[in-house]
Parts: sequence; structure tokens; C-alpha cells
Amino acid sequence: MESKRTPGPARPANGEKSRLRRALELGCALAFCLTLVLSAALARYGALCRRVCGDTLRLHIVANSNSVQDQLLKLRVRDAVLDAVAAVTAGAADRDQAAGAVSRALPYLQQVCRRAAGGEQAVCLRLEEAEFPARDYGEFRLPAGRYTALRIELGRAQGRNWFCVLYPALCVGSSGARYRDEAENVLVFGRYELRCALYDSLRALWQGAGDASAPPAGAGD
Repeated sequence: MESKRTPGPARPANGEKSRLRRALELGCALAFCLTLVLSAALARYGALCRRVCGDTLRLHIVANSNSVQDQLLKLRVRDAVLDAVAAVTAGAADRDQAAGAVSRALPYLQQVCRRAAGGEQAVCLRLEEAEFPARDYGEFRLPAGRYTALRIELGRAQGRNWFCVLYPALCVGSSGARYRDEAENVLVFGRYELRCALYDSLRALWQGAGDASAPPAGAGD
């Protein structure tokens, strides 16, 4: 008797193998391109964040404690120092000039803060370089990074902080202050810079892939 052989799995035809290979190669190429696009977009975003940090003068006030009285005193000092710094930096053309003006005016600003505190607490002022977390102020948002800041410590400086911006005068509601670089304004006020960069890059990549696979002009069924 002749034994019957069980047929094995059908082998893909050469044409199917070729299509699978091309699909795999295209997938790898797209993944590599996507990695490059994401890396470029993130690098651009990081550079823009560093520019914002370098063009911004922050304000950091630390209250004596978290008691209602100490927090209200902190706000009185805040209002006084915002008005005083706005006058001191009125002629500043950039962050460096603003920081220089504030540095020269530290004795005057100390007096302003002491008057606002009514002699109730010790007041310590200094300009410093410090790391700040990302912070959302409602109308604008600042990225995390290292900023130059005017730090004001009230009393024991163990209470809640108050952060804002001295230059540009973003914390003065009527000032309409903005950065000179429009890309920085988009990042701080628009909140969509990174998403737009990714979308535009991916759309260009997709259109390029579509053009490469499209039949020549005039070809068709």
C-alpha cells in the first residue's frame, strides 16, 4: 500500500515574499524617520525652553509661615515689590539689563519691602540663580529650568512660596508685556509649540511617503 503524505503548509509565492519584505523595510524606515523627527522636535523644544529661562527674571517670595496673617503680609510685600520693580526696570531692553537694574536697586527694594511689612518681620533680598519647576499661571505657562530670580524671604521663610515674573512684566495685568522672540511667546502663551512641530513634521513625512508610492502622472487602470 502506498502511504499518503500529509501536505505541508503552502509556501508563500515569490511575489508575496517580495511584498512582505518591502512592507518590513518600509516599516523600519518609517520608524527610523519618526525617531529622527521626534528627536529633532524635542531638541528644538528644549532649546526654546532654555531661551525662555535666559530671557526671564523671576520673583520668588517665601512667607514667614502659612498662617493667614503671614500669607496676607506676603501679598502686601508682593504688591509693593511688583510696583517698585516695574519702575526700576522701565528702561530695560532685555533680561540682563533688568537684572542689572534690580541688582543696583536692592537697597531701595529692601526699604520698599520693609515698609510693606510694617516692621513686623525681617526681610532678606537677593538675586540668585535657581531651578524652578514648570508653572501654570492661567494666562501663561513657564517651563521648568534654571532662572535668575529676585528672592525675598520674610521672617523665618518657612511658609508657602509665591512665584511670578518681574521681566517681562507678565504678572502686572495691565502691562501687556511680551517676549521679543515670537517663538517664546508661542511657547509661553500658546502652549502648543511642541505639538505643532510634531504634527507638521509627521505630516510632511507622511506626504513624502505617499508621493513615493503613488503611480507616475498619467498612469492608471
